[in-house]
Amino acid sequence: MLTYFISYSDIESRFIQLRFSITQIHQDTLYLQLPSWRPGRYELQNFAKNIRKFRIVDDQGKNIRYTKTTKDRWEIYTKGVNEINIEYEYFANQPDAGGSFICNEYLYINPVNCMMYVEGRMDEQYTLHFSLPNDYRIASQLTLISNHTLSAPGFDYLADSPLIASSSFELHSISGTFNAEPFTINLCFQGKHPFDVERLKNDTLTYVKFQIETMGDMPAKEFHFIYLMHEQPFRHGVEHLNSTVIAMGQFENQTTEEYYNDLLAISSHEFFHLWNIKRIRPVEMWPYDFTKENYSTLGYVYEGITTYLGDLFLLHSGVWSEEQYLHSLSGDMLRHFNNEGRHNYSLAESSWDTWLDGYVPGVKGRKISIYIEGLIAAWCADVILIEETKGKFRLYDVMKEMYRQFYKHQKGYSAEDYKHILELFSGTSFNTYFDELILGKGHFDRWVEKITSKLGVQFVSNTLLNTLIIINQDIKSELNRKWIDN
Repeated sequence: MLTYFISYSDIESRFIQLRFSITQIHQDTLYLQLPSWRPGRYELQNFAKNIRKFRIVDDQGKNIRYTKTTKDRWEIYTKGVNEINIEYEYFANQPDAGGSFICNEYLYINPVNCMMYVEGRMDEQYTLHFSLPNDYRIASQLTLISNHTLSAPGFDYLADSPLIASSSFELHSISGTFNAEPFTINLCFQGKHPFDVERLKNDTLTYVKFQIETMGDMPAKEFHFIYLMHEQPFRHGVEHLNSTVIAMGQFENQTTEEYYNDLLAISSHEFFHLWNIKRIRPVEMWPYDFTKENYSTLGYVYEGITTYLGDLFLLHSGVWSEEQYLHSLSGDMLRHFNNEGRHNYSLAESSWDTWLDGYVPGVKGRKISIYIEGLIAAWCADVILIEETKGKFRLYDVMKEMYRQFYKHQKGYSAEDYKHILELFSGTSFNTYFDELILGKGHFDRWVEKITSKLGVQFVSNTLLNTLIIINQDIKSELNRKWIDN
């Protein structure tokens, strides 16, 4: 059996105590691994630096000999030993969507940060016992066995299952059906928020149902939005198998309406990850290898397409008006035109290099973003599909087919697979598209000019407001109508 016991005694120190009990040991040497990165952020994380007071004992409390073989891997000598306990403390002082944090109000844990697996036993069930105040509840995609005890069917699921324990979180549930099958969406808020909950529930159900209908399947009976509401400026979301954590903070220059629409945008993005990357996954990440980099050039698919379609889902479901959608798109385009790296690095290279510097500004003008330039590449592909098929097919159909061909057959996809499906639906070659937008450098501005002229859209730089405004011309092209109106 694999069991974790989690407790804390000194909240101010930000350390939580963990005891990992491993039974039914039948080998002389056992290898223990703490993940060196987390899905959703494709760079090495070095979680082991947050561990202190590490020791290993048998069931009688006697020390067990071990050797640390890498920064986050341990070789444990278990000859003649049937059960061991790994005891350590983890510094939980990272309150963003991908970290772990403890304070007087709540305990928030991403298990991938601080929990380990035994090599060769990743598929065994994990049980988690928490020592918590009696009035604390737990919100998570993990199975609730009792009030403060959870389980996961294996380490991959455990690592992908953030949780929050608190007496003060606000929980709202939404019920829906698809193909006569019920599903539940849970909205969990930790911290104060300014939102009209009934409005948010209605908008959430609207875009959620549209995404499910578009993809033709709801892969989870229950999905959890865990919102960490901060008082300071914050915006960070991380996708998980059947849940997401979104950390949001009020910006001083935002109105409540702008803040609300920003929450919708990041929420729609993270919900579409339910399919794209959590299930439609590059072959290099099928399965995940938690010990090292999982390099892939396909960030323009798993983040670029998600960024593009996340906002488009809000428009086409009717949650956003055309004006709201174009306002969001204009912000993305402003970030693109303000990045001189768009002339110097390819999307494929930038995806590979997320493991190097993908989440920090980096050297000026060195790289582009799998989110922003990935969005533009997705937009261009969508316009090609609409134009070549006279609106019969678009990027929605491509992603649905990717889901059918790859996830449904439990395998990952390659860049060649994605290109083949684009060409299958469009009936035209995507060679130039891949040569220039995906593998090439310095072609983005020309492609943006080409698709905007086709759509009847103009970019106007307003230096006074330091913003970029997208203006729809009075007479839209037929192509524009198909793009905007779906």
